[in-house]
Order: sequence, then C-alpha cells, then structure tokens
Amino acid sequence: MPVTEKEAKFKYCPLLTTHDDKLKFCQGAMCMMWRAAGPDRGFCGLAGRPLGLPAEA
Repeated sequence: MPVTEKEAKFKYCPLLTTHDDKLKFCQGAMCMMWRAAGPDRGFCGLAGRPLGLPAEA
C-alpha cells in the first residue's frame, strides 16, 4: 500500500530495533528498502510490490 513518507514514519520497521529489542519507526526515504510509487508516495520494498501497483518501466 503506497503511503506518503509522513504516514510511513508512524509505522514500525521489522529491521530496526533498539538495544532492548523494541521496534523503531520507519525512516522513509532514508532507508534503502524505500521504493517510490509516484512523486509523493512510496512503500517498503521488504514485502515486494503492492498489488494493483503498475510494474516499473
């Protein structure tokens, strides 16, 4: 599901944890797994391409 980077920053990342194993929030475009899905939207590339999103050219 493509979301804005502002919305993504309130979702938990399964790869980022604190020293006591608590999950941290998404870093959006600062993360190597962030994939752009338009000028102001994107998604986490860890789960693959969202359904209904056109294939890249």
